[in-house]
Amino acid sequence: KAWQIPPAKLSLIMPDFLQERSCIDETKSISARYIKELGWDGKSMKYASISVESNNLDPFSIKPEAYVRGQYQQFVAIRDDLLLGGVSSACTGSIVMTDLFEKFVFMNNQSIYVKAAATSSLLGVGIAFAVLLISTWSFHIALFASVSITCVLVSVTGTMVLLGWSLGSIESILIGIIAGFSVDYVVHLAHSYKSASGDTTMRIKEAFNDMGISVFNGMITSVAASIPLFFCQLQFFKKFGTFLC
Repeated sequence: KAWQIPPAKLSLIMPDFLQERSCIDETKSISARYIKELGWDGKSMKYASISVESNNLDPFSIKPEAYVRGQYQQFVAIRDDLLLGGVSSACTGSIVMTDLFEKFVFMNNQSIYVKAAATSSLLGVGIAFAVLLISTWSFHIALFASVSITCVLVSVTGTMVLLGWSLGSIESILIGIIAGFSVDYVVHLAHSYKSASGDTTMRIKEAFNDMGISVFNGMITSVAASIPLFFCQLQFFKKFGTFLC
């Protein structure tokens, strides 16, 4: 609470002080170097901030949500220490922690993306199971078909990781609609298998003879429709084309 300069003399000292060269960058004045840190309006000090940079976070890379959250908790601990040290009361104001590169904002978004992707994919598989059960009236066929959809979900998600995609809003949406895309093919084969007669081998052959060409043509048209999307500039359409293919 001891000040080197009495607050009453700030209006006399600050104009000359702000025009001095910065110790960090001598090409800039203190007012230019700390334009965001010092809230001097020409008469009184409205606010002053401390700029702290993390050695483990940078604006150009994306770290996992759990790792960034650990860094976030360290900054929160520093803020709490300043509060306990009486800085807030001495400066007659509250302590506010900002995030200039929005790393912590993206950290929270990542948590939302993970929850949304997991919830929507599980809900999609559940709805697909209900549709298959109603279509076939056979629990084990609906169960095995749902397992097939789950395998598609896992393989597509793994492919996203192999392509180097990070989980964002686009990827979260794509993961959520995988079950809906997969059930269209599976439900036709499952219903055809249910309607076939004979042993398991004969029913599988009849299902593929009956619906195989239709399902294959559906796959071909989907792949053909995705090719123009590869040339799109918008990331959503470009990634959707890769996902659809």
